[in-house]
Amino acid sequence: MSSSSVSWQDLPAAFVGGIDPSYPDEDPINDLLLGLIDLDHGRSYLAYCEYSSVAVMFDRLVAARESSDGFIVDGFADCASRIAKLRNMTRHHAEVLLNEAVALRDRLPQVFECLRDGLIAPWQAKLIISRTDLLDDQSFAPVVDASVADLLRHRTGTWSRKRLRDMVDRIIFRHDPNSVRERRKEALDARGVWTESRGDGVAEITGVMAAENVRIAVAAVTALADAACEHDGRTKPQRMSDAMFALLSGATFECQCGRDDCTAQIPEPGTLPPVDTRIVLHVVCDESTLAGTAHNSGLLDGHGIISDDHVRDIAARPDTTVSFLVPPGTVPTADGEFTLPAHQPADPYRPSNALDTHTRLRDGYCVEPGCGTSAFDCDLDHVAEYNHTDPADGGQTTSVNLNAKCRPGHLLKTFGDWVDDQYRDQHGRLVTEFITPEGLVIPGEAETNEDLFPGLRRIRYESPPAKAPPPSPPHEHRPARTGTRAANKHARRRAERSRNRRRNNAGPEPTY
Repeated sequence: MSSSSVSWQDLPAAFVGGIDPSYPDEDPINDLLLGLIDLDHGRSYLAYCEYSSVAVMFDRLVAARESSDGFIVDGFADCASRIAKLRNMTRHHAEVLLNEAVALRDRLPQVFECLRDGLIAPWQAKLIISRTDLLDDQSFAPVVDASVADLLRHRTGTWSRKRLRDMVDRIIFRHDPNSVRERRKEALDARGVWTESRGDGVAEITGVMAAENVRIAVAAVTALADAACEHDGRTKPQRMSDAMFALLSGATFECQCGRDDCTAQIPEPGTLPPVDTRIVLHVVCDESTLAGTAHNSGLLDGHGIISDDHVRDIAARPDTTVSFLVPPGTVPTADGEFTLPAHQPADPYRPSNALDTHTRLRDGYCVEPGCGTSAFDCDLDHVAEYNHTDPADGGQTTSVNLNAKCRPGHLLKTFGDWVDDQYRDQHGRLVTEFITPEGLVIPGEAETNEDLFPGLRRIRYESPPAKAPPPSPPHEHRPARTGTRAANKHARRRAERSRNRRRNNAGPEPTY
């Protein structure tokens, strides 16, 4: 066996991030960041080459000898054994690699090309494979493959794990809702509870149940774990483990701070803390699906796409409250749109309940790329900063100027030098972008829930009134000042957003 003559160290610097190790401090931050993108493209291409080679091995060692396979040793096991021994990996991982290679080449050839071209990362390819398992031997599999690949190629923005998962699931449901429903039934039939020893005196308990029940159970465990006072020395996972045992067994959950002045409010065994704790799950669907006159998919917050039957099952639960974003009886405009109030009557800064809910439904998750925090657990942020002194001169409370950010992302934007921008492009799609302190524009997520619920685009909000600033008290000798630090910072951010629009030629100049 001859060793490879390829020397990866001899590759040009452009292929490995463009870093000169001799002068690491001289590379601009933006060049370093862009170099990471080049490395990602290379990682994708190497994965494509790996899958291609493994698929050829499958053809020669598996497909070509199926008729002569034995009862125990077959071509698949023989091929996996070769890969496992050569690469010092388990046979299971070698079999997974074989299955992924064949799935990409034969079931998802256009997605496979997206991996080759660096449009997706290897982990994204694996996720798409896992979400399309039910497409084997389905006539519409090429249509799903083409639809997913088309969005990957032509949709501007990034794909986080949850956004990509939801996109693939909604495309599959659109083409074959019956398979999705049948798969859910089979999954529910397989529910149960299992235990397994993990050694060293600990064991693991696993419960499989309906997704909404899991969310409720986790919320109950979390609420009880949070009943301990701030001086409890356990980590949150440790407190949740103890709280789960208390709820399952009826034992008392106790704070372990050991202090005489403990402020913990520990509930009675088998109950939640007596602090008006409510467990709220958000299930989103359109009105016709709820009524059973349409068969569109819905969204279970924290879980992802669910079938129309699943939506109606949850709606029929006795503990479910159904509410409507557009109040029943609201009269649409001539073009079928609905107009709702944008802000609280007494405070143009505070969004109305309708706009607050609409923003969270539309975003689904934190808008920062890669963040999977539910929008219902996020802060709502004015993208262009609201001017409390003169609202007409600052970012107003509108649908386009609000988005959901997790608490760390919100704080980083508020107190750091990051700038984000949000606008609708020439096709009416909501675009979010983030600008680093060095001026590098990072695209936001490629989709919002408007792709899942197009009816959200039919809702409009009244423009906030332009409120004139209060008159300044007369001061004959008051020194002149160009603006506060906050005002200057906001002005710089407005200028950066305007430059971003001109640089990208992506839309009209922002209005504030």
